[in-house]
Amino acid sequence: MPALSLENYKELQEKIGYYFKNIKYLETALTHRSYKNGGENYELLEFLGDSIVNFLVVDFLVENFPNYKEGVLASIKAYLISEEFLSSISEELEMYKYVKISGRNKFISSSVLADLFEALLGAIYIDSGGDMNQLKQLFFKKYGDRMREVVEKELYKKDYKTLLQELTQSKWKERPVYRVVSVSGKEHQRIFEVECSIKEYRAIGRGRNKKEAQQEAAKRVYEMLQSA
Repeated sequence: MPALSLENYKELQEKIGYYFKNIKYLETALTHRSYKNGGENYELLEFLGDSIVNFLVVDFLVENFPNYKEGVLASIKAYLISEEFLSSISEELEMYKYVKISGRNKFISSSVLADLFEALLGAIYIDSGGDMNQLKQLFFKKYGDRMREVVEKELYKKDYKTLLQELTQSKWKERPVYRVVSVSGKEHQRIFEVECSIKEYRAIGRGRNKKEAQQEAAKRVYEMLQSA
């Protein structure tokens, strides 16, 4: 990928609404580990940014929706820190245009896009001298309306398999496991039993096909976690 000019960085900083004192932090936040330049990559900044996103989202929800039950807030949070939501912000900023990544394939996965946004927040935090108030104001100003829309329109509600996965990823960085326990009945009247498990939580769902049984099992485990 061709080297980026200072003008490129200026363009991105205008989109972000933050101008770096040390542009090196932004450059590192945009460098994928596959980029063989002998320098740093965004992994450490992404690690920092992951915690920052969690804090900012929780702070936003507590400040704006104090009357919501904890279980509902956990579901909303799981969506707002999900790969889907964060990668959509990254796409809006067109961060795929600025990332340094090796390989001929120009496709940037949603996972990398989400990592880039987290790394960006980590870079801003360090560059600002750890000024969380400034980062909070910036984040809320740019994305507060979008997060509010997610809550008010209940856009965070999805199928239970997706909802459960996002919740377990946010809690433990792990995905639930599904296992077919049994298949019974005649060929055109099959009943599937599927077990869903994560940590010490497990439940069995039944359905006319494997997908239906997985959904039922996921729903039961999800409800267990909500009431835990």
